[in-house]
Amino acid sequence: MNQKRKVGLLLALLVVAAAAIFAGWRLAREKGGGELLEANGTIEATEVEVSSKLPGRIAQLLVKEGDVVQANQVITRLDTAEIEADVAQQQAALARVEAQLKELLAGSRVEEIEEARANLQQAEDNLKLAKDDWDRFDNLFKEGAISAQERDRAKNRVEVAMSQVKAARERYQMIRIGPRPEVIEAARHERDRAKAALGMAQVRLRDSTILVPLAGVVLTKRAEQGEVINPGFPIVILIDPDDLWLRVYIPESEIGLVKIGQTVVVTVDSFPTRRFEGKVIEISSKAEFTPRTVQTKKERVNLVFGVKISLDNREHLLKPGMPADAEIGVGGVESTRTGRRTPAHWGMLDG
Repeated sequence: MNQKRKVGLLLALLVVAAAAIFAGWRLAREKGGGELLEANGTIEATEVEVSSKLPGRIAQLLVKEGDVVQANQVITRLDTAEIEADVAQQQAALARVEAQLKELLAGSRVEEIEEARANLQQAEDNLKLAKDDWDRFDNLFKEGAISAQERDRAKNRVEVAMSQVKAARERYQMIRIGPRPEVIEAARHERDRAKAALGMAQVRLRDSTILVPLAGVVLTKRAEQGEVINPGFPIVILIDPDDLWLRVYIPESEIGLVKIGQTVVVTVDSFPTRRFEGKVIEISSKAEFTPRTVQTKKERVNLVFGVKISLDNREHLLKPGMPADAEIGVGGVESTRTGRRTPAHWGMLDG
C-alpha cells in the first residue's frame, strides 16, 4: 500500500505542476498581450566562387584570405604567352585577307590590262606563224619532200598555239572586266572568318585577367600563384558581409505565429551583451524533418518549417558559421532571456 500511495502522491504533484505552468503561461499572455518564439541556428552568407574560364598557370594572385575586395577588382592573372602569340597570328591573318579583298575591290590596274592584251597579241602572232608553217609543211609532204612525222609536228604546233590564244584571250577578258562577284563575296567571308578568329583570341586574352564579380570579403583561397588550374576551378570564394542571414526551424505547431516582416532579436556568444536586429524575410512553403545539426532549447520535433531571417550587419561583427539565438516577437511579452519587452521595445536595440 505504501508503494501505491507514493505513486498516487507523485501523480497528484505532476497534475498540480502542470496546472501551475498552464496558469502561468496564460497569465503571461494576458499581461503581455503576446509571446516570443525562441529558435537557434547558424549564420549563413551567399558564397561566390570566382573561377577562370580558361585553363592556365596562375602568374599573379593578388589577394589573400580576409581581404576586402571591390567589384571588378583584379584578383588573378594567368600566364598569357601562348594567348598573345595567337592574337598576333590572327592579326597577321586578318591583315592578309583584308589586303586581298581590297585588291579585288579595286579591280585590275591599267598595267595588268595592257600586259594581258600584249600576251594575247603575242599568242595570236604565234598562231599565225604556226599556221604558215603548217601550210608549208603540208605542201612539202604532198611533194614527198618531208616525212609524215614532220608534217604532224607542224600540225601539233598549230594546236598548241590555238590553245595558248584561247587562254590568253580569257585572261585578257577576266582582267579587263575585273573579279567576279562571287570571288569578291568569298573574299569577304574569309575576312569575316579572320575577324572572328581574332576576336576569339582577344576574348581569351581578356579572360586571362580575372575580376571580382561583386564587392565582398575573400573567405577562402583555393589556389596559389604558379599552380595550373582548369576552367571552373574556384580560385577564391567570396562572401558579401552585408548580406548575412540566420536560418532557424520552427515547429509545425508554432509556424502559424510567424509572419513575413516580423522583427527578430538575435544574439551570438561572441558578443553576449549585444542585440542584433533581424527581420523574417522567408518562410518555407512546406514542412521538412528537423535537420540533425539543429539543436534547440525545446525537445526536437519531427516536422519543422525553415525560416530565413535577414540580419543588420553594418558593423561587420557577425560572421558566417556563428551559432546564433533568435527571438521572434509574436506579441508583447517580456523575453525570459534578455529581460526586454518585445516587440514594443525592439526599437531601442543596443548599438
